[in-house]
Amino acid sequence: MMGGTGGRAECLRALQRGGAVASVVLVAACAGLSPPPQAAAEPGAVSALDRLSPNRCNEAVASSLAGVRIPVSDVRYLAYGLYRNIPGDIVGYDAWVGLNSQPGAVVVQLDEYCAPRQIYAREGARLPDVR
Repeated sequence: MMGGTGGRAECLRALQRGGAVASVVLVAACAGLSPPPQAAAEPGAVSALDRLSPNRCNEAVASSLAGVRIPVSDVRYLAYGLYRNIPGDIVGYDAWVGLNSQPGAVVVQLDEYCAPRQIYAREGARLPDVR
C-alpha cells in the first residue's frame, strides 16, 4: 500500500503507467480500501444465493457475508451489477444483498475474478460490528 508524503502523487503516477487491472488494484490501495473479512460460508449458503441470483461470484459473496456475521437466512434478495471497460470486458461486480432484518442493502464489491474488494451498507442498512 502506498503512503507517506507524496503517496497520492505516487499512486497517480503508478496509475498512468499501469494497465486496467493494475489500475483497479492501485485505486483501491490509494483509497485505503481493505478487502472485507472472509469466513467459511455456512452450509447451504451458496445454494441459497444461487436460487436468488445465479452467479459465479456467489461463493465469494457467501464468504463475505459470513465474514461480517450476516446469516444467509437473513438475505431477502441478491442482485448483481457489473462494471465493463470500453472494449466490453467485465472488470468488476457489485452484489446488492437485501436483508430481512433491515432496510437498504449490503453491497459486496468484487473484482472480475470474484475476489472481494470491499463491503459496505447503503440506503439505511448497517453492517454488524466486525470483530
